Amino acid sequence: MHSKVSMAWILGLGPSLGLVRVPGVGLVYTELASGVPHIFSHFITNLPAIHSTLVFVCVKYLPVYTVPPDERFLVKRIGPKNFHMFRCVARYGYKDIHKKDDDFEQMLFNSLMLFVRLESMMEEYTDSDEYSTRELNQAGNANPRINGISTSSNMELSYASHDSIIQVQSPNHTGNSQMMSSGQTYQTVGDEIAFLNACRDAGVVHILGNTIIRARRDSGFLKKVAINYMYAFLRKICRENSAIFNVPHESLLNVGQVFYV
Repeated sequence: MHSKVSMAWILGLGPSLGLVRVPGVGLVYTELASGVPHIFSHFITNLPAIHSTLVFVCVKYLPVYTVPPDERFLVKRIGPKNFHMFRCVARYGYKDIHKKDDDFEQMLFNSLMLFVRLESMMEEYTDSDEYSTRELNQAGNANPRINGISTSSNMELSYASHDSIIQVQSPNHTGNSQMMSSGQTYQTVGDEIAFLNACRDAGVVHILGNTIIRARRDSGFLKKVAINYMYAFLRKICRENSAIFNVPHESLLNVGQVFYV
């Protein structure tokens, strides 16, 4: 029995995941901090449709007194941007209480949009650093040398000619290219945030796994009694996952799967 599926299998399905992407946000709850839960593959195999934005939510309780609200959520992107898939780890301390009125959904979306903005800023800084490094390398290779020794007159001439070339080309071409790339970045970030808001307005669905354990037909009598009756009774009197995560019933989707042991 496997608890998760390969991430390469999910990414190999393409941006649409081989399914029909419908408007909305799907919050898939899982106990795994990495990988994709097996219940998700079971869901998309039997129902060839999924929401436009997917967020795998993992709630973890840490051995600390409390976790500050601004450090509660850890967000990570899964695959390329056009997949619109994220992973969010919600961390709580042993004194923190996950109550129904703590506006969990609002805080999650705020952290998600903050992650998108920070990610775009990091990409912009990375692109500018690569451009600066490339320009410095080109400037260093442009100095002429005669028999391995550079004369002062040649150095002055090379610097003057090099500066004149930069003054002609860099303010127009390079500056415009940087402004265009920056504008494209901001436009992309704005489009992605607008897409997330549109998906949220379309509706948020909380997807929970409902795993049922049954004994195999060739199992012994005591094993069948222990699993099919005693374990089933104990599981029935325990709190459900929807109550633990305080998921509203009007937006709850239970995905059932039977495992034979």
